[in-house]
Amino acid sequence: MASNAASSTQRAYDAGPSPADWRDEFWLALVGSLDARLRSHYRIEEFTDDPRCVLRIGLMPARMAVSLSDGTEIRDSEPVGALHLWNEHVPRYSGNGPNLAWAKEMRRRMLRSFRLLANYTERDPAWQPVRAFCGHSMLSSRIGAAQMRRLALRHGFELVEPPPTLSRHLHTLADSLIVWGLTRTFNPGALPRQRFLRDHHELWISRSILRRLYGREARRTGARLPERVA
Repeated sequence: MASNAASSTQRAYDAGPSPADWRDEFWLALVGSLDARLRSHYRIEEFTDDPRCVLRIGLMPARMAVSLSDGTEIRDSEPVGALHLWNEHVPRYSGNGPNLAWAKEMRRRMLRSFRLLANYTERDPAWQPVRAFCGHSMLSSRIGAAQMRRLALRHGFELVEPPPTLSRHLHTLADSLIVWGLTRTFNPGALPRQRFLRDHHELWISRSILRRLYGREARRTGARLPERVA
C-alpha cells in the first residue's frame, strides 16, 4: 500500500564510516554554503524534520505549458511545486559503490518523502492551490529515456521533455556543474560512476495523483503503486 511506512524492524542501510579529511571538509564548507544561498534565493524549504525525508520543496513558475495524463493542464508561468533533493539525507554509497541494499533504502526514503509531501500540501492552505509538482532528474545517459519513463510512471510521475533550445542546453550544463559539486560534497563515492554531463529530465506529478497514491486518500482507498508499466 502506498501509504505504509517501511517496517521499523527492517535492518537499516549502513554505508560504513564517512571519510573526513581536509578536502572533504573544504568541499562541505564551500558547496554547503553555496547550496544554502541558492535555497534561500529560490525559497526552497524543508517541510518536515523527518531525518529520512530526502526532498525539499519550493514554488516556481512553470517554464512551459504542460498537459498531464490525468487531464491536469498547467499553464505557462503557473506556480507549481519544485521538488529538490535534500542532499544531506540521501544515503551515501558504501566503499564498494551502490548495491541492492542502497537501492532499497533510497526507495524507502523516497516513498516516505512523497507521503510526507502529500500530507504537508494537504494541510497547508498556501499549497492547496498548487495543481502540480515538478522535479529535475540528472541521470547518466546509460539509463536511457525509456527506462527513465518506466521508473517515473511506476511512482506516479510523468516524464516531460522541454524543447531542445539553447537555454535548455545551458541550463543542463549549469545543473551538471551543480550536481557534480553536490555529489562530491555529500556522496563522493558516487563520483567515479557518474559522467559530468548527464541527461536532464523533468518529472511531473499532478496534485490529484500525489494525493491518490501517497496522501490520506491512499490510506482511505487502499491505492497501490503500479507494479509494472507496459
